[in-house]
Amino acid sequence: MRARHLVVTAALATFAWTATTAPALAAHTHVVQLGNGQCVILAEGGHEKYVRLPGAGEFDEDRQHPIHVNVHLGEPGTRNGEEVIFVKGSEGDIENCESYANA
Repeated sequence: MRARHLVVTAALATFAWTATTAPALAAHTHVVQLGNGQCVILAEGGHEKYVRLPGAGEFDEDRQHPIHVNVHLGEPGTRNGEEVIFVKGSEGDIENCESYANA
């Protein structure tokens, strides 16, 4: 019985350590609007939302991935002053994307 208790305790300790050291997972995917009204899902299947940029600590943990930091928050996310980068499923995405070219 004691051995079982030790195994359970070790498993819980390992889980707790892993959960606190794992990088935060982004809670969203970005899309960019094309000139024809369609949108493209960015980094689809590229696991971009699992990446955290070094030096992105000023952003929330689920917003430290490359597209959010380098594109969505800056001027590259606009075309002629109009936003063209949206979070998939957001109000901007629904209002501006007629369909997805790569979905």
